Amino acid sequence: MRVLVCDDHSLFREGLRLLLEKLDASMEVTLTGSAEEALAATRGAMFDLILMDWHMDGLEGARALEALREAAPLTRVVVLSGDRDAQLVRSAVDGGAAGFIPKDSPPAQLMTAVRTIADGGVYLPIGGIAPIHTRDVRDAFPQLTERQADVLRAALRGNSNKLIARELGISDGTVKTHLRAIYQELGTRNRTEAVYMAAEQGVRIS
Repeated sequence: MRVLVCDDHSLFREGLRLLLEKLDASMEVTLTGSAEEALAATRGAMFDLILMDWHMDGLEGARALEALREAAPLTRVVVLSGDRDAQLVRSAVDGGAAGFIPKDSPPAQLMTAVRTIADGGVYLPIGGIAPIHTRDVRDAFPQLTERQADVLRAALRGNSNKLIARELGISDGTVKTHLRAIYQELGTRNRTEAVYMAAEQGVRIS
């Protein structure tokens, strides 16, 4: 796995590198100190995962997330922040983040969060959400069809409807139809609520 860490606090990003390498010594970790540096890194390499600080100097927050999602549309982007406000978490998920890790988490919880993300799971910190174990979308939601499961996996990675359509070889309208059916089956109203449910169920999205 190739991981790009984007954080303007050198001690935190070095600590995160050690944590990632402890999980998997073969993991390739690239460290950047700003969103601008991270964007430059994506032009020269492909990454499986981007861990992005929400509050940074320069390009930050929702604008940084949007820029990284556009630069690396097939890469999961997970937000890191010392602020665990529920609205901020929802803003990150709405913007296409595939998870959210509070930077002030105790070491054991931070390790659990990183392990869950590295295993392809969804990690969110609020509302009592904690990973159970990682399992496939079809195992967590057997009521979905194979095509609906494909669409949901792509949506949970933060992909736009257009990108989902291109990946699956279907039209934008068909993606919207599938998403409406998925939300109805899951009892959710939108993509953000579906991400929260996926986190509760320990869904693996990679």
